[in-house]
Amino acid sequence: MADPKLIKVPDMGDVQAKDFVERFSESVTKLTQALSTTRPQAMTQGNTIQMYKFTTDMAETTAVGEGEDIPLSGVKRVKDRAFTVGFEKARKAVSIEEVQRVGYDMAVLQSDKRILKEIQKTVRKGFFDFLATAPTDLKVQGGLQNAIAQSVGKLQVLFDDDAVETIVFINPMDAAKYLGAADITNGASVGFGLTLLNNFLGGVTLIMNSSVPEGTFYATVKDNINLMYLDTNGESRKLFENKSITTDETGLIALVRDDNTTNLTNQSTLYWGIKIFPEVANGVIKGTLAAPATGGASEEASGTGKK
Repeated sequence: MADPKLIKVPDMGDVQAKDFVERFSESVTKLTQALSTTRPQAMTQGNTIQMYKFTTDMAETTAVGEGEDIPLSGVKRVKDRAFTVGFEKARKAVSIEEVQRVGYDMAVLQSDKRILKEIQKTVRKGFFDFLATAPTDLKVQGGLQNAIAQSVGKLQVLFDDDAVETIVFINPMDAAKYLGAADITNGASVGFGLTLLNNFLGGVTLIMNSSVPEGTFYATVKDNINLMYLDTNGESRKLFENKSITTDETGLIALVRDDNTTNLTNQSTLYWGIKIFPEVANGVIKGTLAAPATGGASEEASGTGKK
């Protein structure tokens, strides 16, 4: 009888698979912390999300005579776009020859890490593509500092709240142009491929990611961002009762491992359904940064952004 302390391949495989999905979950947790969203919300059944927008029906006049009744103005929260959260899938296979050539760690585990990065990139891109459809366009703004100041003011008007916390997304190259002259503290990476900048314009959260087109910015308030996902620990898991399936505690992502003896490959199949989206569609702002002037001082070079 084998020693019970013997390390067996299935045991190591389970640990590696668990590490894979837990790293993904941890990265999503850091993302939601940076965006100040609530805990990710699972969709156990159904996959439709309804968005809303505010509409204002102002009275025809606000010039009210002495003793006259003041006409009513109305504000409604009405249905806007609806969209579905669908499963996305990825699969890779590693041959026995590749394991022999470069080793199991490089062939299987390192390639898993690359797949993980691509999955994160896919989720991020979907979020930023959604922000790009923002109905409120500030058009061309003269420099990053002015763009953010205008965004803060506009969002306070849209949400009618002087306590809103603004979050702005920009391309890393646009941040680099500004950081050359401004005194801003680089925060630690928040995971999921996003980098956070601190101490910017009195508390505005500035997040950089290459999924934002260079020369473009998006802004919203922190409480407007939600993350919904299809729970991979739910009904879908029953399809793979005879397979080795690993998920994290929240069910954000599932990894199904299968050794195919017909062609001697190790296959990893992943599936997930994640949407990051603004709850109120017209509570998102977009705009364009004016190209810096050539041969002269620009706003960024003038040091006006220093604190």
